[in-house]
Amino acid sequence: MTSRTRSTALAIAAIAALAFTGAGAAAAAPPDSPQIPLNTGQEAPAPTVGSAHGTFSYEIEGDQLCWELSVTGLSSGAVAAHIHIGERNAPGPVVVPLTVDVGETSFETSGCATPDADLLAAIEEDPRAYYVNVHTTTNSPGEIRGQLK
Repeated sequence: MTSRTRSTALAIAAIAALAFTGAGAAAAAPPDSPQIPLNTGQEAPAPTVGSAHGTFSYEIEGDQLCWELSVTGLSSGAVAAHIHIGERNAPGPVVVPLTVDVGETSFETSGCATPDADLLAAIEEDPRAYYVNVHTTTNSPGEIRGQLK
């Protein structure tokens, strides 16, 4: 094999490796799930203090709702997080409790819940009728919130 043939073969192998890596990365990517921004401006009633923010994503598959929650800059330690039923700018009752790093002001957490099948169907049918929020010691009704989509 000449050095030119060897160089061409190496270049083709490198291009093939890059193409394969890209295809593998796309195939390994998680299914599309909505990225929901959380902030103080969406909370109702408005928090007394704070400028925290975060993101929430979820996926309903079978009888489970699996989620990821990331929060930064809470005014005090987290005490709870939930999915509630409630239209934008209105508080509502808890329908799915979520786990948080209690006492932390910034954290990432995830989990899965197995709520009632009728609730899962209702969330899938009209996600905007639900919201997620994070409660703190300073803002017990909720410090940051985001409407599902």
